Amino acid sequence: MKDRNRSARLAAVGVLVAGGVLVGGSAASAAWASPSPAPAATTAQTTTEQASSCGLGANNPSVSGGTISGTGSRTGCGGTVTLTVQVRKHRTAWPDKVVAETSQTGFSNGTLRASGNCDGNGTYFTETRSSSGNKLSSGRVNRC
Repeated sequence: MKDRNRSARLAAVGVLVAGGVLVGGSAASAAWASPSPAPAATTAQTTTEQASSCGLGANNPSVSGGTISGTGSRTGCGGTVTLTVQVRKHRTAWPDKVVAETSQTGFSNGTLRASGNCDGNGTYFTETRSSSGNKLSSGRVNRC
């Protein structure tokens, strides 16, 4: 019985090692196949194209008095969505607490601000969500 378990364990380890070698080999082979960096003119063109693409923005929350505000945005997009901006307070081992929220349907491009009351000193961030399924969070900052 012991020999059969030992053989099964050795076979499993062999399969894992072989898989690791294959994955490592394929990752290494992809690296040499990558094209060389683009010339400066192409890079500038790519940056211009990226600037005209659709995207969400989320700025770090700011505080004025006892009010905390976060700004979210949508730029370079066609069509309309429901855009939701929330300011959240991070809570360890708990869901983050929403302290400010605003939402607008039929939103095309622009900025949207959510404002609410501070909930004590802590780590806050802004989250922008689109009804198309995209989501972006700002950096986490200590506020209030």
